[in-house]
Amino acid sequence: MIIKEIIPIVLVLFLGMQSCKQPAYKAPVDALFTKISPQQSGIHFINTITDDSSFNEFTYRNFYNGGGVAIGDINNDGLPDVFMTANQLPDKLFLNKGNFKFEDITTSAGIIKKHKWSTGATMADVNGDGLLDIYICTAGEVQGDLRKTELYINHGNLEFIFICAELKVLNILSRSLSTG
Repeated sequence: MIIKEIIPIVLVLFLGMQSCKQPAYKAPVDALFTKISPQQSGIHFINTITDDSSFNEFTYRNFYNGGGVAIGDINNDGLPDVFMTANQLPDKLFLNKGNFKFEDITTSAGIIKKHKWSTGATMADVNGDGLLDIYICTAGEVQGDLRKTELYINHGNLEFIFICAELKVLNILSRSLSTG
């Protein structure tokens, strides 16, 4: 009687273990995408999130919602450039040099993360000069300046100027557009 009960269990375990032995994945010859390493592309970016006893998934419900990506041609050369936001680490701007090669121009472009928790970004020509500007969204269970959004205006020479971190953006832009 015990043998009749054990045989089905052993058989299920054996078949289950056999199904775990799958051959290593091999991409099809006509694959639509090809993996490119950070060393090949020049895009070195990781959104590492560090929690502690006062700021974690229990104290902030959106703790693991992640950062964001904006893609646009910041220098009008016909190549899509990449901007990535990190929650706690620096945001990064990568200039497309062609052939899937990118250069990190974050520092030289004047992009300096001023706030703690970036959640997303978009590129748009905010001031109507034909150049894409960068708007960074922020959030979190933080107060004051740490939660203000960021707007960087593109000056056309691969440099951006941080103009505001408040909702008064439209007032500042409307004054600058009307004067010049």
